[in-house]
This record gives sequence, C-alpha cells and structure tokens, in this order.
Amino acid sequence: MAHMETPSQILYADLRAFGHISNRAAALILLSPQTSVNGMPIRSRAGTDRTFLSREIVHARPGKYGLEAFNNLPHATQQLKMLVLSHLKDEGKDPASFGQHYRTDACRAMCSAITAAGLDGNLYRNALDKILASDDLPEAAKSHLAFMLFIAAGCLGNPLSAASIVDAYTIENYSCEISTPQTRVGDGYAAAAETQGHDICLGLLRIVNGEAKPPIHPLSTGPEGSVIGALASGAADVTDVGDDVSRRHARIWRENGSWWVEGLNSTNGTVLISGDTRQTTVVEPPRTERGAGSATAPVRIAMSDVLRLGSTTEFLVMRIASTKQ
Repeated sequence: MAHMETPSQILYADLRAFGHISNRAAALILLSPQTSVNGMPIRSRAGTDRTFLSREIVHARPGKYGLEAFNNLPHATQQLKMLVLSHLKDEGKDPASFGQHYRTDACRAMCSAITAAGLDGNLYRNALDKILASDDLPEAAKSHLAFMLFIAAGCLGNPLSAASIVDAYTIENYSCEISTPQTRVGDGYAAAAETQGHDICLGLLRIVNGEAKPPIHPLSTGPEGSVIGALASGAADVTDVGDDVSRRHARIWRENGSWWVEGLNSTNGTVLISGDTRQTTVVEPPRTERGAGSATAPVRIAMSDVLRLGSTTEFLVMRIASTKQ
C-alpha cells in the first residue's frame, strides 16, 4: 500500500523542493522555543536531533501539535517567503512563480494530504478560492495569503484553523475579511415542491457545466441536517462548492417526513428549481436584495429538484436510499 503523505510532510517537502529550505531551517523558523517535549524545548530538539525532526516534526500526524507549538505563523510565513523568493532570484526565476505555485501545485498537494488524513480537503481549496476571488486584495497580497494558508495548514493539519489564522491576519493588515464575493442570483419566482415520505433519504450531486460531478453527498436525516458551505465543518456537511458560496450558505434537513432548505444569511442567496415544473423559488435572495432584519421561510425540496447557490454552484437533489419506517 502506498504511504500517505501528511500535511506536515507536504509542507516540509515543498519548502525543500521549491524553496531550497532544509527541514531543520524550516523547523527552526516555525517551532516555538517555549514549548517543551519531555522537558526539552521542541525547537532545540528539532535543531539537534535529526531523528526527532524527521519522525516527530516532518512526519507529524495532523493535529499532533496545537498552535502553542509554533511561533507566530504570520511572522514565520514572512520569514519563509523571503527565503523562497531569494532562492527564486538566485535561480533567475520569475518572482511571480511564487504566487502561481501556492495557488496551484502546492494547493493540490495539500488538499490531497488533508483528504488522505481523513479531513475535508475542500475546506482548504474553498479558503484559497475566497482569497483569490477577493476584490479588496491586490495580487501580491493574495499570493502572500495563499502561502500563509499553506504554512498554517501544514503545521496544524487543520484547514479550518488555517483559514481562521489567515482571516484574522487579513482583517488586521488589509482591513477586510476573506468574504464571499457577491454575484447576482436572479429574479425571484413563485414556488412549488413535493412532500417527501418518511422513507426517503436524499443526497446532492454537483452539476458543473451541465455534467454530473461525483460523488453524491448524502444528507443527514438527523434533526441538525446538513449545511452546504465553503467552510462548513460538520460530518454530514457539503463543501463541494464554488467561490461565491458562503462559509455556511444553506441548511437542508428532514422534518416530519418532508425535506426542507433554508438560507443561512448567505452573501449570494439560493434558488430552488423544481424538477417537475421547472418553476423556481428563491430560498434566500442575495444579501444586496434583502431588507434589514428580513427573514425567509424554509422551502420544501424533493428529489430531481436543482439547488443553485450563488450564480454557478448547482446540485441535483437525488434519492439515495430507502428505509422502512
């Protein structure tokens, strides 16, 4: 069986291959001198014990170390960035390749490692998409934040924690949030949808450019339901979305044999298209079209309906299982 790489391994391998920064040099920048392991500061041990560095730091399992084990990650990101850019300059490479790398190849590798670790790689990709889609950030800042997201995810092994660090840094340094870019959903229409029986279980299948994009995402039959969103983190939540979908965009749940969807104060709103009549219902209008304090009622959904979140993210509602009641 092939060995699965962890986010930490991806981090150190990338810094070594792309930035020519040794594992030891990277660890000395990233690790805190205040945190101890068996009575010895973790950074000192990583700097003197190659076996410990490889086994416990480079190959650390996701979540082994909390934030306290690391230096200030935004500051460490800046130090590592300068080293990577210096290497690129020495090799005569275009500095723009830095941003391109952490938007593409490094992102794919980190997403794969996060997924292999049993976490949701979509959360990392979605956080990066929101950085790149921001109208308030210059391109240089987007590249810097993409690198910071990569560093934080590799250290902590948790894409949500990494996104929180980047978001806090962005608010402090750029006076803006990594928010959902606004798009126009469209005009509202009258609604209709079918009641579902108690024995119906539903799932969502992403539709991209008119074609199905597996897998099917099962929806929770529990009272909490499933949240669709770029940074939704529940076990039954759906994060396979585009960059104009909010962090927690919409919720679907089953109640008294019927399935319902409601908006969660999303930026770009949600529309339901009936599979039977092709009529559409605005589940939640875009934020720019909502009045202060306005609220929308949940909308019933049925199999073969289509949910459109924002302007481009569409899901076909499918029946996936049947159980006797």
